[in-house]
Amino acid sequence: MIAAGVLLLAACKSPPPPLYPPASAAVGPEYGLFWFGKENANQLALPGEANPYYDPARPTLIFVHGWKPDQGYTHRTMIWEFEDASGQEQSVDLAAAWVDAGWNIGVFDWGPFADESIVTDAEAKIWTTNGNEGMRWRDREGEYRTDHTVDRPISDLFYGTLVHALADFHGPELRIAGHSLGNQVAVGAVGKVATDVRAGKLPSELLPSQLVLLDPYWSPVGQDYLGKQSTGDAVRRFIAEDVGPQEIVISWYRSSLMTEGILVSDANEALRRFVATYSELDPAYCSVADQVCRHDAAWQSYLYSFAFSPPKECARTTPDAECLPTGRMAASASTPVETLAEMTGQPFDWVQVAGPDDESLLTRRTDDDWYERKLAETPQ
Repeated sequence: MIAAGVLLLAACKSPPPPLYPPASAAVGPEYGLFWFGKENANQLALPGEANPYYDPARPTLIFVHGWKPDQGYTHRTMIWEFEDASGQEQSVDLAAAWVDAGWNIGVFDWGPFADESIVTDAEAKIWTTNGNEGMRWRDREGEYRTDHTVDRPISDLFYGTLVHALADFHGPELRIAGHSLGNQVAVGAVGKVATDVRAGKLPSELLPSQLVLLDPYWSPVGQDYLGKQSTGDAVRRFIAEDVGPQEIVISWYRSSLMTEGILVSDANEALRRFVATYSELDPAYCSVADQVCRHDAAWQSYLYSFAFSPPKECARTTPDAECLPTGRMAASASTPVETLAEMTGQPFDWVQVAGPDDESLLTRRTDDDWYERKLAETPQ
């Protein structure tokens, strides 16, 4: 998550970097791709070893988490716990609907490296090994360590993980979703995959059909390790030059003030012309004061939305008119990729509004809300 107070791109390597699967914190940082089943059951993906939660013939979603200050070992979960409007404690298994529908669900876990008190220290590790804190990692006792660490930035590690863990993948869809800083890990790795697919070094099956940016975070200033570019500039260039030309459908969901360019973040408005859909969420079950809740709502709501029908699109004839259904779908995890592709290039944004039930924004369900189609402002 992003606290209110306070990512030169590496060239493709051939062969790709290996997947390192340390057995325990006594050996090194615990990280890698974990395949999930129901009720939070999960197992680390190891090259050449069968995994009970992975079938190479199934559609596949891989989720990448973001910054984890003081939470390096709390991220490996698909259970969403919250208090509903009546004050009752609820627990939702976000993987269950996907698993029931025959999907593989994976989480790329880089938590020991993401556990930094300053977000830009974690961010630097995505792109370089020579940031302020190098590639140090935090163990389960809370100590920072540099022994047994890795010699590649996190986006390279994720690229290598994809190449090795999905070496036999032949499913009908591969989808990559990154939350917060995780968007940078996802874009950096997918850009390298796209480049290698185009060059004939990797099979086309490894090219994702969708790239999902979930309340994505970019720091607002130029970085030495990016040749004075900002991380938002780097992501935009990767998407424009490597990802976009491969016709990957890109969806962007914004849910908090933390990523709107206020003081500590880059809104990256120029990126909007390269994405298929840009949706503004309004998770009203989080107070306006609780921007951490709203920030996390992007990934939680997206994963949960797969369990429901796609939300309806509505539009107004005048600014004061009622928002009426257009008969089309808005973006969500359950919206068919073909529908999202058809939305590419349209001059619209979509803003979450209440459906027929005025209280719908207070629920975690996604099929009771509508998305107002609005003419997009042209980014500078």
